[in-house]
Amino acid sequence: MSEDDVAQKLAVHEAICAERWKQAEARLKRIELVLLAIVVLLLFGEGTVVEVVKRLVVK
Repeated sequence: MSEDDVAQKLAVHEAICAERWKQAEARLKRIELVLLAIVVLLLFGEGTVVEVVKRLVVK
C-alpha cells in the first residue's frame, strides 16, 4: 500500500465521518428542541409556575 493509497483512504474516511457528524448534530438539535418543549409544557401546562410567579409579583 503506497502513501497515495493511504492518503486517499484517509480522505474518504474523513469525508464519511464529517457527513455522519452533520447528521448526528441535526439529530441532537431535534432532541434538544423536543426536550425543551417537554419542559415548557410541564412547567406551564398546568399553570402552577405561572400562579407562583403571580403570587410573588402581586405581593
